[in-house]
Amino acid sequence: MTEPRSLERGDRVPHFEVQTVDQRVFSYRTIWQRKNLLLVLLSASGSDAELVSDLRAHEAEFERFDTQCIITRDGLPGIRVPAVLVADRWGEIIHIAALSESARSPASEQLLGWLEYVQNQCPECEGEAK
Repeated sequence: MTEPRSLERGDRVPHFEVQTVDQRVFSYRTIWQRKNLLLVLLSASGSDAELVSDLRAHEAEFERFDTQCIITRDGLPGIRVPAVLVADRWGEIIHIAALSESARSPASEQLLGWLEYVQNQCPECEGEAK
């Protein structure tokens, strides 16, 4: 059996369902084509309380960019955990990166920068560039 191909920038996020760190079930279909996605995949074992707290502290800013932040310990095919993924409302991956073991928290300013970039994209202009 072959291992699934790793997801990369420009790929589409497959529809998925995960349990969040808050013990809620999240289905990507509920926001697809409606909101951008900030997906944080944590390792199954580890203490990421500081990271989760940091992300929760920025939820209002994520909302400002019409983005749903999902934090989970569930894995997804094609993404090596721990990782962070930013996708636009149509599921196109704009940014995907590993969360390094040494820096357990993504730079919130960097994530906000990616979300601002997604929010300011012009779909018509992007179509002309392809």
